[in-house]
Amino acid sequence: MKRPSRLRNDVVLYASLWTTLGLLDGVQTLIAGNLNGQHQTPAYAIGTGLLNWWSCGMLTPVYLWLVRHVPLQAPHLAARVALYLAVLSFSAIPKYAIWIPLENAIFHTGWSFVPTVGAEVFGVFIGMLSFVVLLYAMEYYRIARDREIRASRLEAELSNAQLESLRAQIHPHFLFNTLNSILALMRRDVGAAEDMLTRLSDMLRFTLQSDRTQETPLEDELATIELYLEIMRVRFGERLAADIDVDETLLTERVPSFVLQPLVENTVRHGLNESSKSTTVRITAAAEGDTLVMRVLDDGRGLPANDVFREGLGLTNIRRRLERLYGATATLDLRDGRTGGTEVIIRIPRRVGVAVPAMP
Repeated sequence: MKRPSRLRNDVVLYASLWTTLGLLDGVQTLIAGNLNGQHQTPAYAIGTGLLNWWSCGMLTPVYLWLVRHVPLQAPHLAARVALYLAVLSFSAIPKYAIWIPLENAIFHTGWSFVPTVGAEVFGVFIGMLSFVVLLYAMEYYRIARDREIRASRLEAELSNAQLESLRAQIHPHFLFNTLNSILALMRRDVGAAEDMLTRLSDMLRFTLQSDRTQETPLEDELATIELYLEIMRVRFGERLAADIDVDETLLTERVPSFVLQPLVENTVRHGLNESSKSTTVRITAAAEGDTLVMRVLDDGRGLPANDVFREGLGLTNIRRRLERLYGATATLDLRDGRTGGTEVIIRIPRRVGVAVPAMP
């Protein structure tokens, strides 16, 4: 939906710009002619002005494409400057190839192509150069505005992720069952019960006190998951097994905050709450070139066999956050595991020690 809207806005904006310039030119020509004794009809003065500037505006898509797709920046700055100069130098040719036939046909004038282009090529060059500079200013403003909007959306989505994580952790059933398990454990192992209560407290504190950065070290994300799994083991005992396989060299990699916990929560909820069988959750992370690949696997029943599957809010929010943070370079895939169960695969660009900054 963004592309048609942007195209429509561009057409309206630049058509209005060239039309305004044409009207101003026509009015100026009309006034100057009357003052100098060269009387012209309003239709001729304004019509000629509009044709003049509309013919300039016909090249707007070319200039927009250059500004948006061939920006003047390293490492090919010299070649790109040469391309801009070449396009601007030849701008007079298509302009007058459009303007002269229309001007002669509508107003019965006798303009000739070659003499006109030769006389006006420098003036058109300067005019179009000014227009390209204006385009650059407008594009940088648009990019800055889009980044601000994107940052605002990311902040809201991170807040939602934090709230969803907290909601899951203090869900009445989860909290009641956890506290009940701790109470039962206190009767036979006070030390273990205190340890579980500490883990629950640590988990809630981590969610409430975590900062508002969009990314966190993978080590911290895994620590949160381990706290969650330890608490779940109190409730489900040997029915829940977990395996976290991550190389130590990857622990400093930056990953989206609260990106794995909802996936593990889904596995526990669907694998254990809806079945009496045991479940093994496996979490892995590996580097593949410039990409960090994280997987959450289970050995449960897998996806519905009839291909009728609807993503829940958790997966949808994660997918949206990945798109906002990394664009097309990040993906989330949900599929049946190779040996059964379900596998969620997240691919993001590798970031080591460089976080997306906190929102003001």
